[in-house]
Amino acid sequence: MSHGQIMHASSYQELLVSSKQSQDLVKAHEVSTDIPNVKKRAYNVGKQFERDAGVIHGMAKESIKSSASDQLIKTEEREIGDTGLKPYLMYLGQNKGYIYASLVAITNIIFASGQIFQNSWLAANVQNSCVSKLNLVLVYTAIGFGSIIFLLSRALLVVDPGLWTSRPLFAQLLSALFCAPMSFYHSTPLGRILSRVSSDLSIIDLDLPFTVSFSICATLNAYINLSVLCFFTWQILLVAAPVIIMAVKLQRYYLASSKELMRINGTTKSLVANHLGESIAGAVTIRAFKQEDRFFAKSLELIDNNASPSFHCFAATEWLTQRLEIMGAAILSSSALVITLLPSGTYSPGEMCETLFKGIFMQCFVTIG
Repeated sequence: MSHGQIMHASSYQELLVSSKQSQDLVKAHEVSTDIPNVKKRAYNVGKQFERDAGVIHGMAKESIKSSASDQLIKTEEREIGDTGLKPYLMYLGQNKGYIYASLVAITNIIFASGQIFQNSWLAANVQNSCVSKLNLVLVYTAIGFGSIIFLLSRALLVVDPGLWTSRPLFAQLLSALFCAPMSFYHSTPLGRILSRVSSDLSIIDLDLPFTVSFSICATLNAYINLSVLCFFTWQILLVAAPVIIMAVKLQRYYLASSKELMRINGTTKSLVANHLGESIAGAVTIRAFKQEDRFFAKSLELIDNNASPSFHCFAATEWLTQRLEIMGAAILSSSALVITLLPSGTYSPGEMCETLFKGIFMQCFVTIG
């Protein structure tokens, strides 16, 4: 046959002798059934299959990547590494935060100066016969009431501006939530949104303003008390300088781990809230299929995962506190040693007590700050 038409009709032997097309067909069949040729063709087919498999594998990887990027539930994003002072500067940039922070620092300096003047007045005149006991107590009380006024002013400068500063952030969050497309709510779990609206805003409203103000005040008080110590016993600088350098390095080392633990804590907390919301919404279905134990075990697992970062954060804080207390105790002990080695009559007993008192306060501020 050729092109769908019968060209010759005869037996196989006759066709093989007389027909050129039959001879070509038989030769082609013999070539295709030759063993070396079959192996060669199989090798070529195998190579082609490997190339095709590589292409398919690459396409599968691309599809996996695209599916991971286009998946419905997006992985929660979180910062990695030390962000420095950027979040605090952004917070202070809202609603004249820098002005209020400066006023907090000024009122704290005035309050600390009043305390120093109050203690100095008492230490210098407690054994002075020219100053009556009544005048001593009245001046001491007047200085104390004046310091209290600045202390209350500092508290008001923290609470009220903190409230006004958090309002723009809250308005921006609500605007972003109400204006977000429906795809955002499809790809974002409810627990993650609740965590941002509840716990994160609570940190901004309550924790952040007090943390910023307390950091400023504790730092200023520590340096003021250190200045008083150095005024009476300048030899303490030989111990205080390396201790301060070590404290700064320890705090930087601690902050890198603490921030990461806080981020992990926020991520795991949203998982707990999301699982709880989904369990409440599907309570009827869960009971219908008798899966209460499985959901309860999953809830306990998520709670344990959330408690672990909190425990490690507490342990890291205690680690830093212990070392700062040791450094503060070293400064206080050195100050007491220098005072005992001073010649008799260098300072009055009241001034020495004030020096030790400021050393104790400095240790507290270094540890807490």
